[in-house]
This record gives sequence, C-alpha cells and structure tokens, in this order.
Amino acid sequence: MSKKQLTGLSILFIILVILAGGWVWLVTQKDGHTASSPTKRIIVTTNAQAQVFDKLTIPLVGVPTPGEQQTLPKRYATLPQVGNHVAPNLEKMSSLKPDVVYLDSALVDDYQQKLASDHIATQTLDFSTLDALKSSINTVGDQYNKQTEAKQLVKQLTIKPVKLASRPKVALLMGMPGGSFLIGTQHSYVGDLITKAGGDVIGAGDSAYTNLNAEQIASENPDVIITMAHAMPDNVFKSFDALFAQNNWQAINAVKNGHVYQAKEPIFGMTANLNAPKAFDQLKTWLGN
Repeated sequence: MSKKQLTGLSILFIILVILAGGWVWLVTQKDGHTASSPTKRIIVTTNAQAQVFDKLTIPLVGVPTPGEQQTLPKRYATLPQVGNHVAPNLEKMSSLKPDVVYLDSALVDDYQQKLASDHIATQTLDFSTLDALKSSINTVGDQYNKQTEAKQLVKQLTIKPVKLASRPKVALLMGMPGGSFLIGTQHSYVGDLITKAGGDVIGAGDSAYTNLNAEQIASENPDVIITMAHAMPDNVFKSFDALFAQNNWQAINAVKNGHVYQAKEPIFGMTANLNAPKAFDQLKTWLGN
C-alpha cells in the first residue's frame, strides 16, 4: 500500500472516530436529560419542602402560600404562590406548566387527582418524622446532584435521643377549629420527637393521630400536656384554655402542676421541618431534661 493510501486511510479513521465520539456525546446528553438531569420547572407544596429546597439551592417556579406564622425563604419570596393543603390553587399550578410537583406523603389526596387529570407529574416526599425528613433530603439531593449540600443539611438535623430510667407521661393534643382534638401518638412527628426527648407518649395505635376522650386521658393522668393547632391557632389555643379550666381536667397532674405547653409554629409543625433541633431542645426543657 502506498504512502498516499496510508495517509488517506489515517484521515478516514480519524474522521470516523470524531463522528463516533459525537454520536456517543449526543446519546449521553439525551439520556441525561430524560433520566438524570435536574428537572427545571419544580413546584413544592409545603413550607417545609420550600425550606429544604432552599438549603439545597434548587430553583423553583412555584411555592406554597405560607401560613400565619410561616415565611418563605428569600430565594423564593417573589415566586407565584399556589395555596396550601387547606386551600390549594390547582389552577395556578397548572398555569405554571411544571415538570413535577412535590407533595407531602400525608397530603397527597388534597392534590393528586386534579393534577393527574391535568397530566402533571407528581412526586411524594415523606416528612412524617425527623428520620423520614432526613431520608427525603438525601433523595432530593441525589435527584438534583446536590449530595454534598444534602449531607451537610442532614448533619445539622442530627439530635441525640435522651435515655431516662423514668420517663414522664405526655399527652400530645392536636386541636381543631371548633373545639375538638385528636391525640398524637409516637408515630406523629412531634410525638416521635417527644419520645426522643425522653417522654412516654400516651395513645396507642399505628397511626399518627387517634381519638381519645377526656375520661381515657384522665385515666392515663399524664405528667405533661403539649397542645398544637391544626389550623386557626388563636382560636384553638383559647379552646384548650377553656377546656383545661374544667374540673375533670383540673385533676390531671399536668394541669394541676402547670405542665401544659403550647407547641406553636414555626418551631413546631404537623410534619417534620428544619426547625426540628429547636423543637427537640424545647421539648427537653418542657420534660425537665
């Protein structure tokens, strides 16, 4: 084979290598966009989610409408608000044309049917307990290539459970507008924190909240009562004050000894959030630890 032919073959080989490399790059970019690249148009639906995405520096196109005692991160302060689980603005969500809407696993029913009918993709995050929150942070970090930020955030949420030989009995009451209430179990976010803080939460069952009447609570005779509000906190806490003034409640150790406390937002919440270490420290104080 002549020198000229060898030169021609070498040039052809180089061209083929370049073309093949370009094809591999194109396929990689395409696959990366559909499988591993961060989604660009994201909506979150709870304030706790917004706080997490802010710490992971992930851009959003829509955020929840904050509650009375809540504030949005500065990064998202001017973004369109899409309501909350009490009054979700599903039409606003659709108008923002999101690639994905993040829902809290406990609030899926408030959103999913409508969003599915509009062909909007959803993903659930479990913030039911502190451990679940930390797991969800790592999940989001993996999805958006924010593993380092996620690891740092999870480290900040690490708490050291209190171990006591004698644990005070605690009643966690979740008040509703209108005067009714539920009992939070150890499977609720705050109930789980109470357990970690050294308390023994009354109320059995596998669910986060259960029904327990005043007679049953009196028979348990808790040492500490912690109250929360599902909505309309001013009205709910006033209702609790009136309730505890009744004779049957006055005989309970927690009321008799003045160990009744109000767990208010933003430190406390229905689901786990980034204020968990502050909530944990407050619970330890209330429990005398």
